[in-house]
Amino acid sequence: MGNKVNKIFIILSVLVLVSCSESLDIQLAPEVYVFTSSVSEKKILLSPKDEKYASLNEWLRKHRSDWHSTSGRYPGGVYIESGNYGIQVTKTHVVLYSTNIPEPRAIFIQKIAKRELIEIKNMGK
Repeated sequence: MGNKVNKIFIILSVLVLVSCSESLDIQLAPEVYVFTSSVSEKKILLSPKDEKYASLNEWLRKHRSDWHSTSGRYPGGVYIESGNYGIQVTKTHVVLYSTNIPEPRAIFIQKIAKRELIEIKNMGK
């Protein structure tokens, strides 16, 4: 009986995890500002003509699904300010922040591969 209960628990856990992911259509603003954790006072302006902007925009377009709710804090990486959202790119995640409040708050997160968005990640070095 215990083995059946364990199997049911595992199946329910997987269903809950799968149902927690969301699809988001994130559009970059026509111009975005990039802040790096190494030089936080320096802002870099990117627009659609920039390769890094195009790369991030394409990644966001291809990765509309599998976003998970979060409320954590994620140190390091590169932070992009775009309209009502902030987008943080770390070594292992892309984190979406709500900036409609006085202090930005993480709301969604998605894992990324080591080689994904490498040109954005390298801006923080």
